[in-house]
Amino acid sequence: MSNNLHRFIKMNDQHGIIHLPERPNGFAIAIIGDTNHFVSDQTSSWIQHPERRKFIDELCRFGYTVYYSNLYGRHWGNERSVELLHRLYHAIIKQEILNSKIHIFAEGMGALSALKWMHRHEGLIRSVAFMNPCFSLKIHGETVMEQKLFYKQFHREISKAYELSEDEATIFLVKDKGMYEYPSKLPVKIWHNMQGTPYSFIKHSRAYEKFREEIGSPIALTLQLPGGKYDLVQKVRTFYQQHELEL
Repeated sequence: MSNNLHRFIKMNDQHGIIHLPERPNGFAIAIIGDTNHFVSDQTSSWIQHPERRKFIDELCRFGYTVYYSNLYGRHWGNERSVELLHRLYHAIIKQEILNSKIHIFAEGMGALSALKWMHRHEGLIRSVAFMNPCFSLKIHGETVMEQKLFYKQFHREISKAYELSEDEATIFLVKDKGMYEYPSKLPVKIWHNMQGTPYSFIKHSRAYEKFREEIGSPIALTLQLPGGKYDLVQKVRTFYQQHELEL
C-alpha cells in the first residue's frame, strides 16, 4: 500500500481518493488519468502500480495534497467528466485547508477533460502538467483507423461516453475540433515519451505547442527519448513551484 495517508471518497457514484501529506504545503494537485486509470472502493491504479505509487508518495512528501476520481472510466473528455472534476474541486477545497488555485496533472485521455476545465475555469487553476497527452479525438481516431480492432473499440467507447449511436459517433469524430476549441492562458508544461504511448507526439503535443504559441499562451514541451532516465516527479515539482508565488 501507499506510504502516505489516503482517504477514499465517493461522488456521483464514482470512487475517488485524496492522498494527504504529513507536512502540507497548502497546494493541491488534481490528477486526471488515461484509459488505464481506475479507482475502486479499496484501491486505485496509482496505488497498485509501484512507479505510480512512488510518484504520488513523492508529491505528498513535497507537501502536496493529491486527489483523483475514477471519473466514469473511459470518458474521453465527455461533459460528465468535466462536471465531476468541477464538483470534486469544490468539495476538496471546502474540506481541506488549501490554496484555492490548484495544479493539474493530466495524462493521455485525461488531457481532453483538462482542456475543457482549463477553458471554463481558468481562475481556479494555477498550472497544468501534461504527460503523453491526447488533445484531439479526431486525430486519435485517424491514427488508429488502420488498426481495425483498436478503431472499433475506440469508436464504441466514444459512442458510450457521449451517448451517441454508431453513426452519430462517426459524425462527431469528424467534426471534433479538439484542442483548437479550448484556448487558455494558463502555464502549461508537456512531457511526451517517444515510445509506449498511442498518442502521436507531432499530432498532439507538437500541434498543441504550436497552437499555444500562435495565441500567445505560455507553453514548454519536453520530448523524452527511448531509454532516457529522468526524475519526472522532481521536474513536475519544479514546474509547479514556479507558479506558487502568486496568490
